[in-house]
Amino acid sequence: MKGIEALIKVHSFELDEKRRSLKQIEEFRQQIEGSLESLADELSDEQAAAPQSAEGTFAYGGFAQAVIKRRTALLESLASVTLQVEAARDAVAASFETLKKYEITKAGRDSAALAEARRRERILLDELGLHAFTRKKSA
Repeated sequence: MKGIEALIKVHSFELDEKRRSLKQIEEFRQQIEGSLESLADELSDEQAAAPQSAEGTFAYGGFAQAVIKRRTALLESLASVTLQVEAARDAVAASFETLKKYEITKAGRDSAALAEARRRERILLDELGLHAFTRKKSA
């Protein structure tokens, strides 16, 4: 029994670690999405301010190119992190499935042990009752 309990403990710890890892990756993905939103806001602010001055109009081209490069880099990072999130979710699901198998096995063993204990108790009580009946009948 101790072996299965140790396996459950180990796999439970592994599942917790994988969940923490998944959470960190998802938080990183949210940061990238936030960066994309702030970049879009920054671009719209610059687009609104650029036509108001000659320097703004001149500098807007370089700014727009930089924004395009940053957005491309962020989108590539987002795609990469999304793949990592999916892989981490699959790992969590597999780990959870393994843990559940061990827990179900333990529950089955516990149930079988309880049934065996009840069977032995019933046999003992039947023997005691039979012995008491036999003594009562012979007296």
